[in-house]
Amino acid sequence: MRLVIAGGGTGGHLFPALAIARAVQREDPEGRILFVGTRHGIEARIVPETEFPIQFISARGVRRAGLVNTLAALLEVPRGIVQSIAILRKFKPHLVLGVGGYASGPTLAAAVLMRVPTAIQEQNSVMGTTNRILSRFVDRIFTSWESTEPEPSPDKKVFAGNPIRADLLESMPPPASRDKFHILIFGGSQGARSINAAVTSNLDELRPVSDRIAIMHQTGKESVDEVRSRYDSAGIEADVHEFIVEMGHAYHWADLVVCRAGASSLAEITAVGKPAVVVPYPYAIGDHQAKNAAVLESQGAVKVIKEEKLKNGSLLREIRRLSEDPDLLKQMAEQSRKAGRPDAGRTIGLNLLKMVRSDR
Repeated sequence: MRLVIAGGGTGGHLFPALAIARAVQREDPEGRILFVGTRHGIEARIVPETEFPIQFISARGVRRAGLVNTLAALLEVPRGIVQSIAILRKFKPHLVLGVGGYASGPTLAAAVLMRVPTAIQEQNSVMGTTNRILSRFVDRIFTSWESTEPEPSPDKKVFAGNPIRADLLESMPPPASRDKFHILIFGGSQGARSINAAVTSNLDELRPVSDRIAIMHQTGKESVDEVRSRYDSAGIEADVHEFIVEMGHAYHWADLVVCRAGASSLAEITAVGKPAVVVPYPYAIGDHQAKNAAVLESQGAVKVIKEEKLKNGSLLREIRRLSEDPDLLKQMAEQSRKAGRPDAGRTIGLNLLKMVRSDR
C-alpha cells in the first residue's frame, strides 16, 4: 500500500500519525508511507529524524486574529491544494489519511478531487475545524472517543481510540516494590506554567506526607531551576526535568499522574492503566480538553481540577487525598485500564489496509 498521511502542526496531531504509520509498516512491510506537512509545524523537525519521507505544502491556520491574517490564510488554500495535487500525482497513493492540522485540509481536498480514497483520524471528543469540514467528504472517520462532536455518520465511523507510541508499552518492566508514593507531574513538552506555579506555591499542603512521597516533574525549559529549588526548600524528594525522554519508564514509576487533558496524554494514561488528576487547558478550541476529561471522570478513571482552582491549593490537596486512599487509587487504575485502547494504532492500520484491498 502507498499511504499519504497529511497534517501535524502540533504533537497532538503528529505523534498519533507516527504511531499509525508504524502500525501500517508492521502489517505491510513492503508498503510506502509519505508524510505531507508544513515547514512551520512540528512535523518539519520530527519527521525527518524518522524513517519516513516528508514533503511540504503551503498552509496556515484560519483561526488567527485580524482580517489580514484570515485573508492570507484563505489565499493559501488554493496554493496548498495545487501543491498537494502535484505530490499525489507523483506518489500515486492508494489512500490519503488526514490527522488534523494545517496541511490536512488542502491534501485531503486534493485527494477528494482526484478520487483517491480518504480517511481522517480525530484525536479529541470535539472535532477540530479541519476535520469537521473534511468529515463530510471522506470515506472513513477514525474516532478516539465513543461519542464525538459532531457525531460522524455511522457508515463512516470507526471507534478505534487514539494511537500511542509502542515504546510506552514495550518499556514496561514488572512492578517493583516501593516504600514511597510516586507522583508524575507534566504539562506537555513545554511544561505548563500554571501547573508548575500551582505546585510550587502550595507545597505546604504536602508537608504532612513529605516523607512518604516522591515526585518526578517535567517543567519545561523556563521553569526547571525554580521548581527544583522550591522542592529542595520544602524538603520534598523530587526529580525535576526540563523534558522526560523515557516516558514509558516514568509512567511505570508513577502511582499517580498529574497533567493536562490533551488527547495524547489521556490516551497514554489509560493505555498504561494509571489513575490521574487532570487540569484541562481552558483555552483549547471548542473546550475539547474539558470534554475529553469529563468522559474519563464519568468513568471514574480521573479526577478533574479546573484551571481557576489551581491557585487555592486544590490540586495538591487532591494529590494528598489520593495518596492516602489506596483503595480509591486502585479503583481509578482499573477504570483507567478499561478505558484504554492500547491497540488503537493497529486497529486503524488494519482498517486502512482493508479499505485499500476492498477498493482494488
